[in-house]
Amino acid sequence: MKKKNKRTSKRSTSQKFNPVKAKLESMSECFEQLQNGLPETQEAYINSDRITHSYVKSCFLMIIQRAVDINNVIIEFKGQVPPQQKHHSFLTLHQNSAINKETLDFFIKALDCYENIINPYQELAPGELYDVSCDLLTYGKVYTHQLENYFTSFSSTQK
Repeated sequence: MKKKNKRTSKRSTSQKFNPVKAKLESMSECFEQLQNGLPETQEAYINSDRITHSYVKSCFLMIIQRAVDINNVIIEFKGQVPPQQKHHSFLTLHQNSAINKETLDFFIKALDCYENIINPYQELAPGELYDVSCDLLTYGKVYTHQLENYFTSFSSTQK
């Protein structure tokens, strides 16, 4: 009779796939890419080439989409149906005390910019995208920290 490798089975159960954690890690990579690709000043960004503008737009869009995906996973985990509109996912997280009002307000503003970027008939001025991208770096860290605290407090109440 073969002995079970307790170390391997214990490790595999403790490393179960956590979709929120995986998406937060992916989001963190996007923050790093945005940080590295964003010029230091608004003027430098405005005067930069199309590739830089496209890169910043892409990073911005990926971060917002990952945040919405994370929100929807959390909402499903709570036994609720994810909303169809992106801004409602942030509102639901706020209502569940996962994010604060200031974070909610920022992401509602960021979603307006997101819509302007993806809508071919609307234009988002480079200076505005630069400003909201800088704010996204700040509020993204706040959002991530608030979700980590939410899960810490949620898991401690489940024990």
